[in-house]
Amino acid sequence: MADALNLLGAALFTAGEDGTAVEPLREAVRLQPGHAAALTNLAIVLQHRQDWAAAERSLQNLLALSPDLGFAHGRLGSVVKERGDLARAARLLRRTVRLARPSALDWLNLGLIALLNGAFAEADGAFRRAIADTPDGALAHRQLGEVLLRLGRPEEAAKVLARALRVDPEAYGAGDGLARCRRYAAATAMARTEPAGPQPVRTGGFAMRGAFNSHSGYGHFCRRLIQRLRRDGVPLQAIGVLGPESWPEEDLDRPVPARAMVNCLIPLATEPVPGLATVTFSMFEGTRIPPAWQRQSMLSDLVLVPTESSRLAWEAQGFPAERLRVCPLGVDPEDATREDAPAPTLVDPNGRLVSSYRHRFLNISDFIPRKNIIGLLRVWLRSTAPSDDAVLILKLGKGGGDAAMRAALGELLRLAEADVGKRLAQAAPINLIDRAMDDAGMTGLYRAATHYWSLSHGEGWDLPMSKAGAMGLTLVAPRHSAYVDYLDDTNAHMIPAKVGPALLPGGGGYYPPFHSLDWWIPDEDAASDILKTIIRGNGAPKSARARLLERFTWERSAARLLAILDEAGLRG
Repeated sequence: MADALNLLGAALFTAGEDGTAVEPLREAVRLQPGHAAALTNLAIVLQHRQDWAAAERSLQNLLALSPDLGFAHGRLGSVVKERGDLARAARLLRRTVRLARPSALDWLNLGLIALLNGAFAEADGAFRRAIADTPDGALAHRQLGEVLLRLGRPEEAAKVLARALRVDPEAYGAGDGLARCRRYAAATAMARTEPAGPQPVRTGGFAMRGAFNSHSGYGHFCRRLIQRLRRDGVPLQAIGVLGPESWPEEDLDRPVPARAMVNCLIPLATEPVPGLATVTFSMFEGTRIPPAWQRQSMLSDLVLVPTESSRLAWEAQGFPAERLRVCPLGVDPEDATREDAPAPTLVDPNGRLVSSYRHRFLNISDFIPRKNIIGLLRVWLRSTAPSDDAVLILKLGKGGGDAAMRAALGELLRLAEADVGKRLAQAAPINLIDRAMDDAGMTGLYRAATHYWSLSHGEGWDLPMSKAGAMGLTLVAPRHSAYVDYLDDTNAHMIPAKVGPALLPGGGGYYPPFHSLDWWIPDEDAASDILKTIIRGNGAPKSARARLLERFTWERSAARLLAILDEAGLRG
């Protein structure tokens, strides 16, 4: 019977019916727990469905029966990588290449894990073994080029990436990597050039690399710094995170005499450039950075962070304190008076104009567990009733009406309803927005609100919160991470928080980017009390606008950045 069920499950999976295939395979394993083929097929189906926890259990059961199955160690390594346990994934993949004659794919997988783990020497060796096994493998060439760039060896990287393009002219990312190599070579050549005259003329310039064309937080602060520095006449070469990006306003890719490359990126994306000091401008949202970040950060001469919280996170993982500097970011006060960004006309699920509510709470978040959307939902359910003169405006994701995100949000809502014992219909309305919006539309969204509320587990800065404060909204924020650098009880409603493991809702284990790390857990009872006080009219409005506009401008942020570089001798 187990054999027949295993064959049925395999046939259904082959036919593309992976959801239907799970049950016969599970039944085969239930009937015969030692059925190796059924355990293998079940693990494959579960992995395909991204049910990582169940796939891990199935593979562990398989390995308990046959500890020397190299492919099972490799597949288990791939699964635990998705769960964020990079160190264990690396151990499993090393065991794979020891137990049997490894293939190019085995070496490639080991190299990818090592690259993610910041173990660049191991990644270098693994990708070279993959190339030796399969010389026409463009992906291995491209990944080796990426490793060499992370190690600050762009000349070698250029040769490897050029080979990748010869093998496959469409090799993903190889052209971008080669473009960065050329830009780094130009920056290095300019750094080595001494101006004519009896004494060198120091221009005070530097190079900056970042995602300035993206809509991410890193992209936003990189753009703002570039704009401010250019306004102040600082010579600057801007290099996109991929390499070939352009700057729409003017030519910023032109090399300038420089002593440093400032990377406005996470450490794992930083690439040292020969002849230039390496500066990483980054942030982290937990109490301690991941080990891989610490390993890559050690290749930087300086690490800049926007808040004390991030500084402590680097120190807690063993990064030298003398190589850390705090450089706060800025806010966007010009948006507070723009006339071309009116508040949008929003209608709640009951057909009532959102603008007619007295208390309009706004939250703008990427749809990721760190933003603690389930906590927001639980507190809203606990705190409000349909009769309250309040509405929650929830702007999730970058836009596009993603069906998967809506399904996941529905599951979070069901979990929140079960936790609280109350249905959404028994609470004040929630106005969900998941469409894409331009800058003017986003500014208008702030104008539609009276309060900005976060229940995040941790923030490196929180641009939406700081912008809302600069626009005069009353702020409700957890007392942790970046928030305590620019908010306190005099200018915001502060929610107590405690430190705890960075776990997924619903018992799913660690949030993969924070595996084995801690973040903050806001006190939901205290948050509920604050919301009830505001909604019942007993909470006086608070404003952080004056403090934010006085202390946190992009002019001050750019000036602090220049001062740090000057103090380190990294500008003329």
